[in-house]
Amino acid sequence: MADISRLTVRFFSGKRILLLIFISASFIFFNRVSGQTSKNPSIDSLKKFFTGKDVLSLKNVDKSLIKKAVFLADYYSRIRFDSAKYFAVTGYKLAKRLKNKTAEAITLNSIGMAYASAGYYDSASPYLNSALDIFKKIKDTTGIAFVQNNLAVVSMRRGDYVKALEFYHQNLDYATKQKNYENMLLGYNNIGILYFDWKKYDEALKNYMKALEVLEQTGEEERKGPVYNNIGELYEAKGDTAKAKEFFIKSLNINKEYGKKRSILLSMSSLGDISYNEKKYNEALKYYKQALDISKKIPDDVNISLMKIKTGKALTKLGKYKEAEKFINEGINLAKKIKVKNNLLEAYRALMENAKEQGNSDSLYTYTQKYINLKDSVFSDKSMETINELETKYKTAQKEKEIALLTAKTRTKELELQKQRNQKYFLIITILLVLFVGYLLFNRYRIRQITIKSELEKAKISIEQRLLRSQMNPHFIFNSLNSINSFIGSNNPIEAQAYLSKFAKLMRLILENTRKQTIPLEDELQALELNLELEKLRFQNRFDYKIELSDDINPEDIYISPMLIQPFIENSIKHGFATKREKGFINISFKKEKNLLICTIEDNGIGRAAAESMKKTVNKKHVSLGTQVTRERFDTLKSTNSDAGFEIIDLADENGNAVGTKVIIKIPYEEE
Repeated sequence: MADISRLTVRFFSGKRILLLIFISASFIFFNRVSGQTSKNPSIDSLKKFFTGKDVLSLKNVDKSLIKKAVFLADYYSRIRFDSAKYFAVTGYKLAKRLKNKTAEAITLNSIGMAYASAGYYDSASPYLNSALDIFKKIKDTTGIAFVQNNLAVVSMRRGDYVKALEFYHQNLDYATKQKNYENMLLGYNNIGILYFDWKKYDEALKNYMKALEVLEQTGEEERKGPVYNNIGELYEAKGDTAKAKEFFIKSLNINKEYGKKRSILLSMSSLGDISYNEKKYNEALKYYKQALDISKKIPDDVNISLMKIKTGKALTKLGKYKEAEKFINEGINLAKKIKVKNNLLEAYRALMENAKEQGNSDSLYTYTQKYINLKDSVFSDKSMETINELETKYKTAQKEKEIALLTAKTRTKELELQKQRNQKYFLIITILLVLFVGYLLFNRYRIRQITIKSELEKAKISIEQRLLRSQMNPHFIFNSLNSINSFIGSNNPIEAQAYLSKFAKLMRLILENTRKQTIPLEDELQALELNLELEKLRFQNRFDYKIELSDDINPEDIYISPMLIQPFIENSIKHGFATKREKGFINISFKKEKNLLICTIEDNGIGRAAAESMKKTVNKKHVSLGTQVTRERFDTLKSTNSDAGFEIIDLADENGNAVGTKVIIKIPYEEE
């Protein structure tokens, strides 16, 4: 079974440990191409061999020395970047000295993997591509597949899934043609992981199932466990916890049957997390404790710490607070010892939950502060790590290119890199220039909008003032006072008193309403009704009226601009009924439609044409100031709703004779 390198843990940190075969172990490949089957040398013996020696100055150099350098490079790629790079470069120089192309390719791969394991993917690619070029020139299909797998994973980490998929499919084609079931298994599984990482879950599942088909053909039951685990992770990501649990249990059963402790640990942890999320805390506790026992037997300090913390979380939910604190604190102590900050964050979250469950506000505050401080520290560490990585990458890029590039291509690639940098600087300058110009244009637009808004406000204030003057016109006041005087003169003090009371109330409403931007529809209706009653008294009951509201209107909750309707009522009475012999009627109705309040005023007056003719007959040159001001107010209201406005329709019978006028007013409104 191929080795699952610790690089996998780096790329898929936390719970999600997938069977991604990232072939950093060049030493294993070196044995295969050399035809050797010897056991791996010990690290201590190799370090002693290289300590205090300048191996490049040795007279007798053979492939075994390169093999040792490659082994140390692969070992340190998991631990320390500088050491890994040193041993890989030493191996490359020895391979060049021996003029062994296969060894050159393997050591170039080791250099690339040293960079990749440290997260310097851009620096890793040139070395891996150089190794691939050599394998292609010597037509070594095994070596091609070996390097292309690593290039695929590097491409994934850089976000280039299309390129990664191309490499994986090329490897799968080689494996299929050669009927190499081992590489077919890795190909299908790794393509599945690529699609999983790409969040294309259906494609990922298809490839996982093909990997299982290969295992069916080879009869390797024990290797199905990791694939089942991958499928479980897929269903968990899709939110199908029932399916996820089914495959985690399958994985667990196979791993138990063949005694794969680390895989059992991962399956137990995944099952525990699902149970915890389903609030099955006793079941979760059982899984976490079993995972804890296994991690102690391996031993695996990282997972010992994590499983203690998760056990404490489950105990908290079961109300066993003291026991929970004991497990969590043990996890904290171990996490501090091995310096795993992610475990510490998990622990402080668990202690916060424990304190919250107990209602212990002091402890909750203390652990919250520790969590926040540690989280800030982790963020700072990650930022510094990124900066250091970038610094190292740019400082070493030019120096290390001499090793990666073959023959005269060095100068050409340096010029290409310089061109790319120049393009990058040009792009940055262009972006900054565009942002600056955009800021100037936006600022100009903002000032213009403020100016327009200010002008609209001034216009609105002017119109409101003109509206007040038009509503409080001397003609209306004079007629009303004459009516009151007439009532008094005819010894009708009761009607005079009623008229005067309504007149005073209407004046007060007009004064109050015209001072506000919006008023409740209820206040507008009250003013309209008072005005109609006064006009009805003044015109000696020559007309009746009716006001109707649709069922979905609550006049207390709807707010509109004041005095928009009154001018149209005044026109109906003044021009429609002034010379009409029959009794007039005005019907006023309200309904809501598309964020507008629709007010319809319909009268049975003489019509606009007849009224206009009479005005000319008596030589009256009158312009309705109320209607003109209202038109201007609606022009202002269109800034909030473009459909605001009014329409006047002449009504006629079948013979075309005027039978009245209809006004449809569309008023924007606000609703509580």
